[in-house]
Amino acid sequence: MPSTASDSHFHDSWRRFAGASACSLAIVFLAAPLCGQGAPASGGSERLGTLDEVTTSDRSSASTESEMQLAGAYLTGKGEPKDPARAAYWYRKAADRGNQDAQNELGYLYMSGTGVPHDEMEASKWFARAMGGGSQEAKLNLALLYLKGDGRLRDVNLGTDLLRQLAEKGNAHAEDILGVLYLSGYGVQHDRKMAETWFARAAKGKNPEGEYERGNLYFIGPDHEHDLRKAAKFLRRSARAGYVPAMYMLGVLLLAHPEVVRQREDEPIEMLRRAAEAGAWQASARLGRLARDGRERPRDLAEAFRWFLIEEKQGGQEAEPYARADLAGCRQALSAGQQDEELRRADDWIAQHRETVLYMLHDGANIPLHATYVIEVGGAD
Repeated sequence: MPSTASDSHFHDSWRRFAGASACSLAIVFLAAPLCGQGAPASGGSERLGTLDEVTTSDRSSASTESEMQLAGAYLTGKGEPKDPARAAYWYRKAADRGNQDAQNELGYLYMSGTGVPHDEMEASKWFARAMGGGSQEAKLNLALLYLKGDGRLRDVNLGTDLLRQLAEKGNAHAEDILGVLYLSGYGVQHDRKMAETWFARAAKGKNPEGEYERGNLYFIGPDHEHDLRKAAKFLRRSARAGYVPAMYMLGVLLLAHPEVVRQREDEPIEMLRRAAEAGAWQASARLGRLARDGRERPRDLAEAFRWFLIEEKQGGQEAEPYARADLAGCRQALSAGQQDEELRRADDWIAQHRETVLYMLHDGANIPLHATYVIEVGGAD
């Protein structure tokens, strides 16, 4: 996966984010853009022109590069106010000039209904145009659209064929997704060994998702050799690349198995904290329970209550049954004033960590996960 916000990016992939007690892994679809194609790095000093400034000038003199920069800024809110409709406008300008990255971006916006109406036929058109120009990202997105699309576009065989073409040319993302298909039996015959083969190829290409999958198999994979040290090795590699599910699973593994050597004493807490900051409510739930039970840190019911409030706000309806039980015990022990204070602190924390991200990169350029898609995980236990 790219490591900076200036690289081209993949918008859609299938991912699993399973709880440690899971006995089977479900497929879900995620959309994982970087911070906008061509978007300025956080803290950059060069200011992009606003929409009004550009439209009052001679548009024919605007370069494709500046259109892409402006589109990325509006898509992410980095350099301009976040405005997906304006982002779509500028991506279309660049796409009409033949820019493959813009065509791919525009296809994703139509696929997800971001800034434009949801229209999978229109999305497929733009992906096909970019793919015709040689874009592997667009080919991957088109494959996933065939696999998950509704109505006329759903064609599992064609989607799998496109993935296989990419994988056989060494595309690590396609290798990883093929592994997911074989592990789940979606579109292909279930074949655990074939799944692991594709995951191994993806991991060999330093693909963080593939490394995560291999680590998961060694940790909790059904009908698979369990080797916790190998699991930790692969999960650490993936987590170092910023992959949030790997952070969560590594934290879970290290807490559940003290015999696995930690790289530092606070490693599991740090992994769970980063996953929570990325929007994983299960990580917030675990942090709350650690504070409640006095594990890894002194017992602190106020802190536990705060994490459980964050869990409830992050997870919504999915988290509600777990959060209700978690919060009940703390409410009995805390005064009304303490509860109000922790609610305020939880709201402040949520305000600082609004976006759900799939990657948290060391350079500060996170890869957000569009709200159209959902991370599906095992229970909080």
